[in-house]
Amino acid sequence: MTMYNRPPALVAAELGAYASFYGASVREMDRAVASTPGPDDLIDLTHGDTKAFLPPSSARADFDAAVVDNTEAYSPYRGSVAVRRLLAPRIGSLLGRDVDPALDLILTPGTQGGLFTSFSALVAPGDVVAFPSKEYFMDERICAYLGAKAHRIALRQSEQGIMSIDQGDLDEAARSGARGIVLSHPNNPTGGIYARETAERLASWIVANDLWAIVDQLYCRLIFDDNEFVHIGTLPGMSERTVTLLGPSKTESMSGYRLGAAIGPSIVIEAMEQVISLASLRTAGYAQHALRHWMDNDGTWLSDRTKDHQEIRDFLVGALPKVPGMKVSSPAGSSYVFPDASESPWAQRHGANDDYALAVSLKKNGVLVSPGYQFGIEGRGHFRINFSQDFDRIKLASSRIQEVLTNS
Repeated sequence: MTMYNRPPALVAAELGAYASFYGASVREMDRAVASTPGPDDLIDLTHGDTKAFLPPSSARADFDAAVVDNTEAYSPYRGSVAVRRLLAPRIGSLLGRDVDPALDLILTPGTQGGLFTSFSALVAPGDVVAFPSKEYFMDERICAYLGAKAHRIALRQSEQGIMSIDQGDLDEAARSGARGIVLSHPNNPTGGIYARETAERLASWIVANDLWAIVDQLYCRLIFDDNEFVHIGTLPGMSERTVTLLGPSKTESMSGYRLGAAIGPSIVIEAMEQVISLASLRTAGYAQHALRHWMDNDGTWLSDRTKDHQEIRDFLVGALPKVPGMKVSSPAGSSYVFPDASESPWAQRHGANDDYALAVSLKKNGVLVSPGYQFGIEGRGHFRINFSQDFDRIKLASSRIQEVLTNS
């Protein structure tokens, strides 16, 4: 197509403003990292290894049964009535609130699909949307695609993975004209969780300023060290203004099924249904039935999976700081760690904040990571590791990372 011009929405989603820091847009850097050759034994730490951590056997059995039954290839746009009826009480138990399967719940094509759908149901061109300074890599891109503007809020995280936000920074976001806020909780990329005091302050600020909230809780069941996890959408005044996103892609390793669930006010769920009908008509009909046993009396299974991930986490946050100058906060949840390499020997030689160049160097030396720029300007100098991996491979990856950061 010789006369093709990229639509302005796609151009905006490239985040060209990052060129003032890196000399290239986010999309250009992503493409450059992707095209960088790596060795045959490249270890990919950008996502979890679903062979190291298998999905529950019930997922395949329920999927196969749905194919054989062959009655729900065409479900309602918001998802199978039978599956939503099964899920609603389990989700309600998880969140600590009533969930009406007909009004409050929609099944989405992955939690990513739920994120885009909820954004599209809530955001108008010109709106200001607040995000923490380090936040999931697609949030700002979707915001830009929809013609909205991002306002970043400073985020702090303790060595134990507990996050906090100052009231003054929230007030500044309100003065910027923010219409809503988007949070990943546990945080992606840092693995942090909000202290109760911070969660309650966030909720009070949202209610006082009549904002909406999207809270991506994809990892809310993978919490370490017996930390308290606060479901922000269930705090006073929040249920009628919050979309909570859930899914089995990560903790349950069911990413290939492309399934998510969103819980929110009925008027927003209805708008999300309209968006899904335009984009894909529905979440894949047979795949929806792989949710039939999701969160169904799986306490022992979940405890074992959490223990296994915590063991890998503990190794990694102990190994990486052996690099001089490396800073690592131990995640309180999720399977992510977000090391700060800005004071490492590599950074002293190549540039303290050039996480893009660091990602290229690591890939050439056998490890693929997610560079910090993907998660906001405050991610400069960092990189993200998904440690849901075979333990031996994470040990090998750690040694390669230490070698690059110390000697390359």
